Amino acid sequence: MRRLSGYDAQFVYDERPTEPQHTLKVSIYSAEASARYSFDGARRELRARLAALPPLRWRAVRVPLDLYHPVWVEDPELDLGRHVQRLTLPAPGGRRELCDAISRIASRPLDPDRPLWEMWMLEGYEGGRIVSVLKMSHALADGGASRELLERLYSQHPVAEPAVEPEPLRGEPLPSRWTLVRDALRDRVRDALVELPRLVRASLAARRRLRAARRSGALPEEVSLPLLRWPHTPFSGSLSRRRAFHFTSLPLDDAKRIRGILGCTVNDVVLATASGAVRRYLLARDALPSRPTLVYMPISIREEHERGTWGNHFTARPVPLPTQLACPLARLRAIARATTRVKAEVALRRGALFEQWMGRLPPFVLKLLSHTARTLAHVHPKGPGSLCVSSVPGPAERLHTLGGPIENFVSVGHMKYSAGLNVTVWSYADRLNFGLYACAKAVPDLWRISRYIEESFEELREAAFELDSAADESGERIAPVRAVAAAV
Repeated sequence: MRRLSGYDAQFVYDERPTEPQHTLKVSIYSAEASARYSFDGARRELRARLAALPPLRWRAVRVPLDLYHPVWVEDPELDLGRHVQRLTLPAPGGRRELCDAISRIASRPLDPDRPLWEMWMLEGYEGGRIVSVLKMSHALADGGASRELLERLYSQHPVAEPAVEPEPLRGEPLPSRWTLVRDALRDRVRDALVELPRLVRASLAARRRLRAARRSGALPEEVSLPLLRWPHTPFSGSLSRRRAFHFTSLPLDDAKRIRGILGCTVNDVVLATASGAVRRYLLARDALPSRPTLVYMPISIREEHERGTWGNHFTARPVPLPTQLACPLARLRAIARATTRVKAEVALRRGALFEQWMGRLPPFVLKLLSHTARTLAHVHPKGPGSLCVSSVPGPAERLHTLGGPIENFVSVGHMKYSAGLNVTVWSYADRLNFGLYACAKAVPDLWRISRYIEESFEELREAAFELDSAADESGERIAPVRAVAAAV
């Protein structure tokens, strides 16, 4: 039995039919792996790997009266027959049929009385290939932990034979109400005496670091609009129950080449590509604002000693997405400046970020914060057009299932409050995969954004390659767009 952090528990508290707090991990089998696939074999292979996949065995048990955050308990009644499902795609089984099926899967919340995940085996994709969809609560893992889970779910080497039948998983007894209450009170006292004073000291130290960085000019003051004065876009507003999913893949080597030419990061390239795609979409809907669009960018705060652990260790920061700029290189420069500043600030605040305070706040405070955010989204439906764009370095080598490699992998995050579009980007082997996840009411034509991502990336690639060619001819070096403050 282990207690959820406040950050992880927030995903449990925020679960609603219109805001399911799950993520999707979509694995597309190669033709070789698909030819050897059987549903029973896939379920046996998963069963054999469950011992190495603790989050898939955990069930969230709430504390009476919500005296403190829930606890994870190894479910004593884990039944794969209720977690692993199969579905045959309708003909012709192409990209549209696949995305429609995943959209329907994403629209249904998970059962809170069981371990918070499902796996769907989708059969009949593009001539008989298999696609697996792992739907799991965000409370279990962030991007870094999800990569660890993926690498344990599959093999890093070819798998020719089925796994040996494992020993039965026994789980643990569900705790009594008295045990839950006793442990909750004990942990609250420990937090009050130990953890909260430590956070106060860390916050004061972070404040001193920020002041010193600003005085020295290493971290200039941020100039931004108040939250509710950001321009409205079609992505904002109350969320519906219906979800939409789509994806597209780009060459990772080209993204790395752009990074090398312009002196930026792959994350900057991702945000610049997303910025160009959102600009095109807003222009097509006659809704392009004259100011930047508000985007939330997750940043990992996972420390070295936290590697290999589960749960969430990230913060999210608002970043101006320069959709008002027509030039792709100008968008990239603006993004590099903004992300450099945001990451420097996060580094200075490390150890005392709001997400780390969340870990020690009582449930009623976290629920009040969520209720306030949700109320603002309803009261101010034409508020800031917020969306989320995240980038996660995925497996560098292809993973394998029984019979062959996983050809491609796509991930999408979650949505809450009023942000109707999530763009989650994972690298996998030689590809950069953009997973798109949206409220179907806010974005009824999500496939268009996939197309605009491809067009935006091509525009950025051509501009960068032309600049590189011109620099070679003139013998001049290209000034890097990312000016990192060395003093920070």
